[in-house]
Amino acid sequence: MGALKRHAGKAAVAVLALVLVAAGVIGWGGLYERWQTRRLVERACDGVLPVDQVLALLGEGDLTRGRLDDKDGGDRVGALDDPKTGLRVQCTVLREVERNAGKPVRDGSVTVTVSGVPTPNREDRREGLYPGTRSDLPPAPLGQGWNGVVSTGADRAYTAVLLDCRGRASDLLVTAAVEVEDRSLDNPRHRLAFSRIATATATEAARRYACDTPLGRPLTTAPPLSVSKDEYVAPAQARGTCAGVPARDQRVARAWEATGGPAPLEECHLGDSEGHPSYVLEAGYGPYAEEAKYWAFERRGEKAPGARAGELLTAGYWTSTTCDGGQQAFFTVVPAGGGAYRPAEQPADDVAYERAALKAFAERSAKAHGCPAPPAPPASGEAEQ
Repeated sequence: MGALKRHAGKAAVAVLALVLVAAGVIGWGGLYERWQTRRLVERACDGVLPVDQVLALLGEGDLTRGRLDDKDGGDRVGALDDPKTGLRVQCTVLREVERNAGKPVRDGSVTVTVSGVPTPNREDRREGLYPGTRSDLPPAPLGQGWNGVVSTGADRAYTAVLLDCRGRASDLLVTAAVEVEDRSLDNPRHRLAFSRIATATATEAARRYACDTPLGRPLTTAPPLSVSKDEYVAPAQARGTCAGVPARDQRVARAWEATGGPAPLEECHLGDSEGHPSYVLEAGYGPYAEEAKYWAFERRGEKAPGARAGELLTAGYWTSTTCDGGQQAFFTVVPAGGGAYRPAEQPADDVAYERAALKAFAERSAKAHGCPAPPAPPASGEAEQ
């Protein structure tokens, strides 16, 4: 009987040892996975990501990386003042949950781009020069001391921060597109967390690439949601990006605008009395002026005109000005749903309204940015010099 008890005791000790070893292996495996995940984020995007904030959003589970497709297979191309390629850093960190595994599917991603401004290698950017903020309604200014803009929709937030690098040939544009399925943008805490990814990345990018620039304040309040379809005003009541833009009977009776301080990208959307889109007005500064010129002229193989205002090849008009420090500003008005090319004949009252709307919009925006007033677009087919 004593021998039986001794064997039973030894077996229990062996089982306990196996359990402890297994627990240690599992625990070590979990620690190793978390270390691998953290290392992945630390090394992404040339090391400028805010690691703790990215992991707080996506978790420390199985994350993967996307990279900028360049010849070296890395996240970085060029340097800040490189006259041939400029600086381009881009990466995506993904959280992908396995389907049909009995778990909630809560995918997420953080895509960050750091671009030198202006872009020297335009011919290599078939998709455009910079990441776009295009949405159906105007983006909102980031505020809180940052020269930035926020665009929100569904569960995705896009934040862009423009840094003026003093004494350098190039500036920096830092963008972050964040999409997490279990982080609703209706919650201000989630919007705040999303935008902090961009501002923290901008802060680190300024240090890493020796960009001497004033930084904004640490974000303490959530940026606003982009205006919704139901948040329109009559043009006469506009106080933000549509302020001063005239109405036009029932054809221009509603305005969708962003409110707050100036931003590197500003839009005013106009619609008829039933809410159908009629015109889009846009003001781009720095990289967004460069991008607008690219889409208006250069992507078709044309050179940007030396004039300061004129007609777009597609329907609509443009004007421009140069701000302090040589920063370019570019303003456009485009009929909603316009064709690929300007119609052969355009009613005189359409021309008059488009020119008046663009003049009011551009003058207000330029003044808010401390820039000289741009010229009114010409009524004839000849650009204004």
